[in-house]
Amino acid sequence: MRRYVDTARRYRLVILIVLVLTWMPGLAMAYLEYTTSFEADATVWTERRSQQFAPISAQDPGLTSFVTPAAEQAGVIMQLLQTRTFLQEIVDRASLPRPAQVDDRRFFADISKRFRVEVLGANLFRLSYRAGDPDTGPGMVMAALAVREEHLASTRSAATAAAATFYRAQLGVTEHQALEAQRDLDAFDETLKPPLSPPDEYQQRQLRLMVEETKARVADMKARIDQASVLPSILHIADELDFQVLDKPLDDAKPSGGTRPAMMIAGTALLGGLALVIALIIAGTLFVGRVGTELDLHGVVPAPLFATVPEVARTKGSARGELRSVLAGLAFAPARAKNSGANQ
Repeated sequence: MRRYVDTARRYRLVILIVLVLTWMPGLAMAYLEYTTSFEADATVWTERRSQQFAPISAQDPGLTSFVTPAAEQAGVIMQLLQTRTFLQEIVDRASLPRPAQVDDRRFFADISKRFRVEVLGANLFRLSYRAGDPDTGPGMVMAALAVREEHLASTRSAATAAAATFYRAQLGVTEHQALEAQRDLDAFDETLKPPLSPPDEYQQRQLRLMVEETKARVADMKARIDQASVLPSILHIADELDFQVLDKPLDDAKPSGGTRPAMMIAGTALLGGLALVIALIIAGTLFVGRVGTELDLHGVVPAPLFATVPEVARTKGSARGELRSVLAGLAFAPARAKNSGANQ
């Protein structure tokens, strides 16, 4: 441990330069991130009342899930924020200027990272956006909520339109079956006149039941077509009850929301500087202490090996020197003192 302390003292100027070059830019970037971050958020209340109006299939995965309404809506928004089409619509609605030297992939990735969705309760969640100025955040949050509503409305309209198209096709088939059943019944009545035999009466009843059944199916298909045409409007009104923005974004001129990114930047700079210093100390200790065997001592002076020193106690004056110089000084210092005494 003492060797590493001595190395740190020896290279303290280099260590100081490394810390200054790593810590100061990191702290400056963290301060800049903190002072130029303006976060705007909106709190949304959500429920599931609209599901009673929507046709639910037995294979719907939502029937077996135990996800709260807030977690469900938050998950939907988080998934939409990963798509470039959804982000493009948000940018167009909020009129966000696009930098000229940044490609679309990086631009949309940066916007997606600036959004944050938090679930606050079973029916409450928060959508926030961190911008570089106080005016962009509220517009982006409200644009995201508006685009989400339009996306949901278009999805439901497409689903109901597909259902209406299917019902109209089935209506044509059912009306043809009703005409065929009525034609068979008329042909039977013209062919056989009462009194009828028991088999003929049974066949007549079957034909009449077929006519009534096809007519009922025609009426049911017409009712479903009418319901599919009215359903989007009903679901839109129900969605307004299910998805209510309780707290809209505020126009706050004070910086907010940049504490966590600033702490991450500062922490990364501090840890990076410490890692470089530790690597420098370890490398310096290994470099200074490379003379440690008898073969290495042959390079001290151009002479045969005369002694080995297993351990050397360093003094104040020799604390800053290298191990090679210390060994040489200890080996030749007594001889110099003896020669000076003999000369006297």
